[in-house]
Amino acid sequence: MTRVVDIPTSRTANFFSFQRDPLGFLLNALPIGDVVSLRTSSFQPTFIVNSPDFVQEILVHQDRFFRKGRSSGVLRRTVGDGLLTSEREEHREQKRYMTPVFYKERIQAYAEIVREETERLAGKLTEDGPVPMHEAMMELTLGIIARSLFNTELEEDKSELAAAVDVTIRRSAGTIFSPVILPFSWPTPGNVRHKKAIRTLEEMIYDAIADAKRQSDIYEGCMLGLLLDTRSEDGQALPEQEIRDQMMTMLLAGHETTANALVWAWYALERSPNALARLHEEQDRIRSKEERNGERISAYDRYREMPYAKQVIQETLRLYPPAWAILRESEQPVELLGDRFPSNSSFLISPYAIHRNDAVFGDASAFRPERFEDGGSSQWPRFAYFPFGGGVRGCIGSQFAMLEAVLILGTLAANFRFESAPGQGEAIPEPLVSLRVKDGRSMIPKSRL
Repeated sequence: MTRVVDIPTSRTANFFSFQRDPLGFLLNALPIGDVVSLRTSSFQPTFIVNSPDFVQEILVHQDRFFRKGRSSGVLRRTVGDGLLTSEREEHREQKRYMTPVFYKERIQAYAEIVREETERLAGKLTEDGPVPMHEAMMELTLGIIARSLFNTELEEDKSELAAAVDVTIRRSAGTIFSPVILPFSWPTPGNVRHKKAIRTLEEMIYDAIADAKRQSDIYEGCMLGLLLDTRSEDGQALPEQEIRDQMMTMLLAGHETTANALVWAWYALERSPNALARLHEEQDRIRSKEERNGERISAYDRYREMPYAKQVIQETLRLYPPAWAILRESEQPVELLGDRFPSNSSFLISPYAIHRNDAVFGDASAFRPERFEDGGSSQWPRFAYFPFGGGVRGCIGSQFAMLEAVLILGTLAANFRFESAPGQGEAIPEPLVSLRVKDGRSMIPKSRL
């Protein structure tokens, strides 16, 4: 018996509904069925995938039949052929040489940088007025990525680079789901702004590459140094363009997603007094322990002593997953759990919608970090909760991203609570390349010390 169900609305109505409110459209499709056909053309049929077992088939068991397709083509305009956009053998080779960047011993070293950069921000926060949290978190995570992976200080250029990242993300998001994709070579105002932003980011990247080649010993142990030392099977160094593409990928995929998740975390905690109190109690307990012992614990050990802060981030990623949609296209006819799909079928998988399934989570729209106690996500089907994707294309930096978000959250929560500035109303999700708070969120830091 088929598990594919036709959507009851027309193709035209679906198109305008999705363009107007992608997240609402996907949530409305969740109860319709496990796989929902949008009744598009037979040449390229489109389906929304709601069932965890179908997600697992596409991302893991039969991933060889699928490509990222349209989304990769659009993102390639900015990041080139990096780990995020490459396919097949090229992706496997890139993942092989990129994996050591996120080995445990390297992540432990990155933890100290996360704490240092976060404490630097905390030293600048005052109760004098509201802080634009999206910009603050973007600049913080951008600085962390630059120091951790490129061994580059960005203190003077953070605002300019963060603004350039914002332009590339908005232009990419607007293109991915556009019915018509204009050539990037056309000098439209949007393409001109996009290319200018790319040049801004490339200037920092190529300066870092040139500096690393001059002072190779300084860059040992960071991603840039690793890329410069990487050799192919025939002994050839990586082309500079490929190094640029990987650095650009990490800049865009490696910090904007974490920054967005943190803004959502502060917003959710403000509306969940009990969760905020538990988070503060955990931070106070760690501070008391350090005072008793007369010494500070390492940043990585501090991370390990913050299980509740980790649960807060996990719950934030459930309700507001940065990767709100995952796209796949079949390269040939494929059978998934008894249902056959033709070549060129498009599949839209939405962690945002799947994570809000009441049948799995119960009161799924509520923010309850304690869901992740006692085994956490192991209590649910494998792909009922997957904020970092899955399979061979799952996020290579997921452990670093979790450590970074938890340490930032805990370090700032130890010193502050954040209140939304008056007059903003409820936060509205904005589905760009990753999930943002629409128009940002101004919050006032209130000292706890």
